[in-house]
Amino acid sequence: MFIYLWVNDEISKDKFHNDSERIFQVLSNVQLGDGEVLTWTNTPGPLAEDIREKNPEVELTVRVMSNRSDLFQYEDKSFIEAGCMADPDFFKLFSFNILSGKPNTDTADISSISISHQLAQKLFGNDDPIGKTVRANNQTDYTIAAVFEDVGTQSSFKFDYVIPYEVYKKQRGQGFNWGNYDHPTYVKLFDAAQAQQAIDKINERRIAFAKAQGDASSAAQFYMQPFTENYLNSHFENGKPVGGRIKYVRIFTVVAIFILVIACINFMNMATARAVNRAKEVGVRKVVGAQRKSLILQFMGESMMISFFAMILAIGITYLLLPFFNMLVAKQLVISFSHTMFWISALVIVCITGILAGTYPAFFLSSYQPAQALKNSGSSTGGNGSLRKALVVFQFTLTVILVASSLVIYNQIQFIFNKNIGYDRESVLSFPLRGSLRNEYDAFKNEALQYPGITTVSKADNSLVQVNNQNASVSWPGKSDTESIFFRTVCVDYDYLETMGLEVIQGRSFKKEFSDTNTFIVSQKAVEIMGLEDPIGVEIVQWGTKGRIIGVISDFHSRSMHEAIDPIVLMFRPQWTGRAFIKFEANKTQEVLESLEKIYGKYNPQYPFAYTFLDDDFEKLYNNERVISSLALSFTVMAIIISGLGLLGLAAYTAERKRKEISIRKTMGASVGGIVAMMSTDFVKLSLLAALIGCPTAWYLMSKFLEGYAYHTDLGWGLFVVTAVCVLMISLVTVIFQVAKAAVANPIDALRNE
Repeated sequence: MFIYLWVNDEISKDKFHNDSERIFQVLSNVQLGDGEVLTWTNTPGPLAEDIREKNPEVELTVRVMSNRSDLFQYEDKSFIEAGCMADPDFFKLFSFNILSGKPNTDTADISSISISHQLAQKLFGNDDPIGKTVRANNQTDYTIAAVFEDVGTQSSFKFDYVIPYEVYKKQRGQGFNWGNYDHPTYVKLFDAAQAQQAIDKINERRIAFAKAQGDASSAAQFYMQPFTENYLNSHFENGKPVGGRIKYVRIFTVVAIFILVIACINFMNMATARAVNRAKEVGVRKVVGAQRKSLILQFMGESMMISFFAMILAIGITYLLLPFFNMLVAKQLVISFSHTMFWISALVIVCITGILAGTYPAFFLSSYQPAQALKNSGSSTGGNGSLRKALVVFQFTLTVILVASSLVIYNQIQFIFNKNIGYDRESVLSFPLRGSLRNEYDAFKNEALQYPGITTVSKADNSLVQVNNQNASVSWPGKSDTESIFFRTVCVDYDYLETMGLEVIQGRSFKKEFSDTNTFIVSQKAVEIMGLEDPIGVEIVQWGTKGRIIGVISDFHSRSMHEAIDPIVLMFRPQWTGRAFIKFEANKTQEVLESLEKIYGKYNPQYPFAYTFLDDDFEKLYNNERVISSLALSFTVMAIIISGLGLLGLAAYTAERKRKEISIRKTMGASVGGIVAMMSTDFVKLSLLAALIGCPTAWYLMSKFLEGYAYHTDLGWGLFVVTAVCVLMISLVTVIFQVAKAAVANPIDALRNE
């Protein structure tokens, strides 16, 4: 049930929009010099106008600038909120519910804004917000045109306000051109089947335009991805989606099936093992005229009934534990009791489980012959031992796969957090330079450095945790005109290398005592790509600015470890920076925060002091992996418990059936240890066979899983040995516990009736 709720939430993202099958996102495929295709979710600004004018297949086109945060003020209230800028057709293309007012649909109107119900409550309480004016970032006034319902968990978009896109276009100025890929573009087609036709036309025009400009080699090819697939399929290779969160959905769907199958095997094993207890019932029913068909239906009905009551119990437990599960997976999952689809899904699970668990026992039990059954021949009605052994092997094979996979995922998480990423993320906090703090930065820095615990202060336009700027604008001596090599560029100020703990391996960092205008520091990877033997002093060009290299730093991870390390250019451009970074002593965190809040309030009183720690930002990159690791561990423990319960029951039944044999052996002088060893041998062999099958299978599956990371842990044989030993120990402890109870029992109790 937990996995069902989690998977259902994942696969239903963005499907609530009307005509969602006709909504697509336009992606940019950029050809690299080595033939590799780089896929960007962002597109050039003018693309939307081009599509509107020349693509009759397209009904609506909307650009969105997301991941914004702005200060909103009304009277004495002020809040920093997350939102976006979007074209006027945003609320036509996407089905976000408008509660009051009417969203702006006029391109010329750049003073209207739509806000969420939550933000409206914060700013205006219960007053009607429509027509009221709010101030954004202490400089621009907007009129509330509409209030929309709070964006729920079913949307991959998260925003509390929508500002007209023309505001961004005006701010961008000359930067609004075909060469800058700034934001996502979404389209709604009249017919989804026309997607390929529409994108072919767009690409034909783009190539023709590039040829006319004499730069055909740099023309991006565009691609349309169904919007409902974006969330789950966000990884691309050679211009096509190859996975993303969808792999986790598949993994846990398989895990859910594994757990159900393991439980069903328990039911089959115990039903057939204890068949002797129902042999007389079957015999009597057949003697009085019952047909095999009616017996099969009876036993299948019993299985379905057990499955039904198990589902009712499962729903109750799930409901009670759901708040804890939501904390584990960082979601707001709910059980939709009012939704017909939930009950249909539950009923389907009940039926599949009941049929899977009950089919074999039903056919097996109904096959007894009356005469044989009524003889009370335990040996003839005890069930198929070979089949039970095969089921135990299969059950423990699934458990081995789950255990090994869980260990691999855990090791990968540890690998990520323990790997040297090339910079120091500990004891560094950052915050945006808003309002008057932009102009007062130098005074702020000088005052901050006077406080104990603060070691360095700097600023940049990007956090090294996730450097978003990727461009092919770098040129150097000897670069071919046909080469298209992409670098990641970070604009920085003095003391940035020291603040971030970047290692200078050649040359120097940016220093005030030198004239560092038009200077660059590059990474080892960048030097390697440029083919420079002695890079210090070499002149390169970035975004049309010529300057010289003054230093080389060690490579570092500027993105997730899903991606290979990129070549980096650090450009000395203080005027292009917008985020402060503070390095402090780890044992003085609270003192530093209090000091910074005090100074921040002095230089920027209009804005609250909103900061993040760099190590927290780093961990957010791998939030999915953390959740998956926790889920994998939880469900693996569940699988082990279920498998152990099945083995416990089977061992108990085996010991019960062999009570007299054990008693006779004890009477003849056999030791308790010898009896336990004899009775446990078969189970140990089955566990070893399961490990021999499960470990190679887990190795193959996990090697495919780790292919999604450019940097990952090794799949050593030791992990699989640990898995095999764990499963073997679980089997031994479970079986020995039951067999030992029978072995130490008084033989007289078992033999007195003979």
